[in-house]
Amino acid sequence: MKRFLSTLFLSLITFHNPALAQYDGYGLTGVYYTNDNLTSAAVTENDPWLSFLWDGCPPEPNMSVSVFSAQWTGEVEPAYSQPYTFTIYVAGGVSLVVDGQVLVSSWTDSANRTEQGTISLTAGVPVPVVLDYFTDGGNITSDHVQLAWQSASQGFETVPQESLLTGAPLAPTPTPQTAPACQGSATVNGTLSEWEWGSSPGWNTVNRTVLGNTFGATASFKVLWDPNNLYLGVTVTDSVLTNNTGVTVWENSAVEAYLDTTDSKSVTTGSTDYQYFFGYNDTAAQEAQGRTTGVSMVTVTIPTGYVVEASIPWSTLGITGPGPGKALGFDLGVDVNHNGGDCRDGQLMWNGGPDDYANASGYGQLALDNACPTPVSTPPAPSGGNPYVSPNPTNGGSVQFVYTMAQSGTANIKVWNAWGNLAATISDSKAAGLQSSVLNVDSFAPGHYFYRVELDYGQGKADIFQTQVLAVKK
Repeated sequence: MKRFLSTLFLSLITFHNPALAQYDGYGLTGVYYTNDNLTSAAVTENDPWLSFLWDGCPPEPNMSVSVFSAQWTGEVEPAYSQPYTFTIYVAGGVSLVVDGQVLVSSWTDSANRTEQGTISLTAGVPVPVVLDYFTDGGNITSDHVQLAWQSASQGFETVPQESLLTGAPLAPTPTPQTAPACQGSATVNGTLSEWEWGSSPGWNTVNRTVLGNTFGATASFKVLWDPNNLYLGVTVTDSVLTNNTGVTVWENSAVEAYLDTTDSKSVTTGSTDYQYFFGYNDTAAQEAQGRTTGVSMVTVTIPTGYVVEASIPWSTLGITGPGPGKALGFDLGVDVNHNGGDCRDGQLMWNGGPDDYANASGYGQLALDNACPTPVSTPPAPSGGNPYVSPNPTNGGSVQFVYTMAQSGTANIKVWNAWGNLAATISDSKAAGLQSSVLNVDSFAPGHYFYRVELDYGQGKADIFQTQVLAVKK
């Protein structure tokens, strides 16, 4: 499957943002059909803008690579009261109707060409737009469509997301998650061996498929920071790893990290938003706008998949003097390719959706925290298989919950105070074998607490243990 934005020309200018109408969603509604005559709809979605190069891959899961059609509808809102010339770069058949006027009608599957039409528009007044497209297999490796515009005052550019209006509700996103990032340093070598990686808070799980088929792949990640860099550690569990040369990085096995340095929750992206790509077996990171100065990355193959470790300088992110309390919008995606070819099969996402590249509203939050708590030394294996906590009693600092994983999965630990109020939760992705999770109890008041360990292996398999007591002394 291959459906992605592609810049087919390089005339990029600053977009003048008009006073937009209060629409619920930006972009256009796209309906994808399994044949070449706009019948038998397969998928309906919101597309941020029209700039697609399919390059021999299906536009959506389970669709043909050679025969399909699509229709995009909504409204377009100009910034100026002037004649606008719409330009379509296309290989395939295409038609464009703006405000009821046919600007382009070229309904034959022809090779690369440019189609144009002009219409007078009024600033700030949305008008209906319909663009139809089809291909019947004549140009499989070059099929594309891109919609641009210009006027006397509007520079030549792809029609931006802000000027395309669906009028439809935005797709709901999960409740934003927060990933605390404690202060600590790391050497980027792909081993995640520094004690900070094993400190509290634990690892965040990525297991939600937002695009295509991910074949049971999962991931866990953690973020650290120091005054100079942001550090990212990711463990991907995936049974098939792909790194084809000459292919766009997200069409291979890869990790994507999204950063909104202002935590704006904007439905669009701009200059303060970053999209980093860490491809499996690659030696250098990529970024959507080329901002990779000082960025370091290493990937290491492991029996269950691969590990990514990376550092991003704060200076590259345009941030000076980061410290505890700083919050950034953040999301993490995992690209999956099991077909071995040049087409991505699916994508996992921690919090947002498949349009994170153009829409920051679905990001979770990355919260910079104080120094990472030093883990206590590793205690012995549980006796009789029952988890335990050490030290117990404790007089502050950190404790470790020790348990044995029958297979890879997630350790879910809950701690309650004597009144039954939830005091802490841990959700750690762990491999099979002896494992532990660290909890900082410095803020706990003296007294008796109760904890329960549940080891979830997926597909309804779990080890659930009885509630036990943790004594905190000060």
